[in-house]
Amino acid sequence: MCGIAGFIDKTKSLELLKAMTDTLSHRGPDDSGYFLEEGVGLGHRRLSILDLSPRGHQPMSFEHLIVVFNGEIYNFKEIRSELQAKGYTFTSDSDTEVLLKAFHLWGPASVEKFIGMFAFALYDKKKRELFLFRDRIGVKPLYYFWDGRSFAFASELRALKKGLPALHIDKDALFEYLQFGYISAPRSIFQNVQKLEPAHYLVFAQGRIEKKRYWGLEGALNAPSPAVPDEAKLADELEALLISAFSYRMVADVPVGVFLSGGIDSSLVSAILQKHYGQIRTFTVGFNEAKYNEAPFAKAVAQHIGTEHTEKILDISLAQRLLPKFVDIYDEPFGDSSGIPTFLVSQVAKEHGMKVVLSADAGDELFCGYDRYWNVRGVGDVLFKVPAPLKRTLGALMGRIKPETLAKFIPARNFAHRYNKLQELLTLDSWQELYEKMIAYFKAGELQELGGRLIATDEKSFVTGEKKDPMQGMMLWDLHRYLPDAILVKVDRATMYNSIEGREPLLDHRLIEFAAKLPFDLKYRQGNSKYILKKVLERYVPRRLFERPKQGFGIPLFEWFSGELGGLFRRYLSRERIEAEGFFNYSYIEKALKSLGTGSPLETNKLWLILVFEMWYEKWMR
Repeated sequence: MCGIAGFIDKTKSLELLKAMTDTLSHRGPDDSGYFLEEGVGLGHRRLSILDLSPRGHQPMSFEHLIVVFNGEIYNFKEIRSELQAKGYTFTSDSDTEVLLKAFHLWGPASVEKFIGMFAFALYDKKKRELFLFRDRIGVKPLYYFWDGRSFAFASELRALKKGLPALHIDKDALFEYLQFGYISAPRSIFQNVQKLEPAHYLVFAQGRIEKKRYWGLEGALNAPSPAVPDEAKLADELEALLISAFSYRMVADVPVGVFLSGGIDSSLVSAILQKHYGQIRTFTVGFNEAKYNEAPFAKAVAQHIGTEHTEKILDISLAQRLLPKFVDIYDEPFGDSSGIPTFLVSQVAKEHGMKVVLSADAGDELFCGYDRYWNVRGVGDVLFKVPAPLKRTLGALMGRIKPETLAKFIPARNFAHRYNKLQELLTLDSWQELYEKMIAYFKAGELQELGGRLIATDEKSFVTGEKKDPMQGMMLWDLHRYLPDAILVKVDRATMYNSIEGREPLLDHRLIEFAAKLPFDLKYRQGNSKYILKKVLERYVPRRLFERPKQGFGIPLFEWFSGELGGLFRRYLSRERIEAEGFFNYSYIEKALKSLGTGSPLETNKLWLILVFEMWYEKWMR
């Protein structure tokens, strides 16, 4: 795992290339390397995982090709054997050399052979073409800048800020962040800076950008399902795939650990690896607040399967010490507060000698694990049965009555919020609109009051999934947006900030394609989510250890900010600061701050998103 940066610009120097690359030293503390020729610069920071010798040094070249690579190609040995059969020889045991020579033989199509996670830049000196590639799901990040004069790329925004002129905030990206808590590809927080979308590659040549998608799920989703599926056979096939995918992720010349929460996904990863690989180290973070604390469940699973287990408690005093690092770790506005415990568990793993950790993300998106899926389905089943004219009439009537007036007679918690939410839902005609409105932090009216607007999404896969079930559409929305731009960002930045590599065993593309082909009722059946995944897990762990309500990896945000951490709101959300910057209308923030005393977590979550932006702005823009 590494950090990469570079540019195409004849006005830029080797010193600048080094400065850009060295901002990524946390991603690669073991080595550094640079290439600069005729205005083309490639920089690399190395975290040595495979072939720890100098033979794995980057940038690496072969004939007219030169590459800087971040990630892992787990099946590189098989590809190397195929290349050797065609006459290629190798001087190292690194997957980078395999990647380079695979591209030499097969060109961009070589990426279709890779099982792995990756973001890499490859320059063809003969054709004067720069290629940028990103893995199928977006485990590894890759940003690029183009303003018509200068082209640059990097693993993280901090490197681009070092090497570019003043960058300006993209207001649409800012308000997408407030809607969902993250900014999805291709947008970034800055104008002229984009994220390369997962499963895409980019070619930059002669001042032009061309992007192509090399992988998708359309074929798997449209594959016919058997009329009477053989459940036991499919569970066997899934287990074999899981064993293969997990074993690939253990390929390393350094110690490997696993993040264990005690939930279905992490228990599955830990149990399979403990049985088929052995001597697994597991790590978890817990809380003093019982409703957030999964540590006892993780400990019970670890004891049953026999891993060497380490636990760390995150209390408010430790959170206070970690919070100032939050916007340094996440150098783009990022609202998932579980990034704090993710950073801490990564730190604990590093302190215990780990250089690689496995994180069990994607089970929810692949096997229907989030309770919001069936909650939204329940709302939609009622909402879409109401005739459209009646919905419009009800919505108009509700618009004439202020919720504050009714709240005096209906003492329900968060009545005004629920009232406004219902009025908004009555305007909707599609499952995708419903899902996006239900998961958004801010309603349209709130964003307008704050000084912004709702930002439209462009997620066409929802309709493809909806043909099977509306919940399949929701899962695809998350697979293409929430997973790569929130969950995977969280794990990548938290692990790499600690100079350890995070791997995602459930994101093997073979598993993703298998899950897409499954009949939907093997994912969700009569209120039982992750149905077939649980069938496999119970072969390793008793159901009593994992069959419980889903908690998620949240933190006691409301409890902490209602007490000792509340001072951060007063410091960063002052009228003077907000009005001087000009991004938000202070009247909304003032009203939200006053409502904190009512005991509602809703406003705390919204204020947290604004707080993170303000902390980020102070760190990176002032």
